[in-house]
Amino acid sequence: MPLRRELLRFGAVGLAATMVHFALLTLLVEAGGLPPTAANGAAFLGALSVTYLGQSLWVFPARSRHGPRQMLRFAASLALGFGANVAVMAVSLDLLGLGYRAGFVLAVLLVPALSFVVNRFWVFDGR
Repeated sequence: MPLRRELLRFGAVGLAATMVHFALLTLLVEAGGLPPTAANGAAFLGALSVTYLGQSLWVFPARSRHGPRQMLRFAASLALGFGANVAVMAVSLDLLGLGYRAGFVLAVLLVPALSFVVNRFWVFDGR
């Protein structure tokens, strides 16, 4: 599949996962009373199924193998993305003095680029 199509599909899956993430983040902070950093981590994990299903079945279907190796790599890529996401939120709140929504926007701008590269060239490598 051409790179451009993968990028567009990755973006569409990312948008869907981001909407789930943001809805959960807002709900957990506003209605659940959780601190923004903890709520962000939980919301990130909540968008996990959207991300995996979208990437394995639609973005990288020819490269997807659904075996233990791919699942371990996907888990590692999620851990990397989760760490990057939480770090961006923490820096936004604690060092930059921004609100949690601004931290969310920064994470949405930075973390997906890292995720695309890791997923395309390592998680869904076709082996």
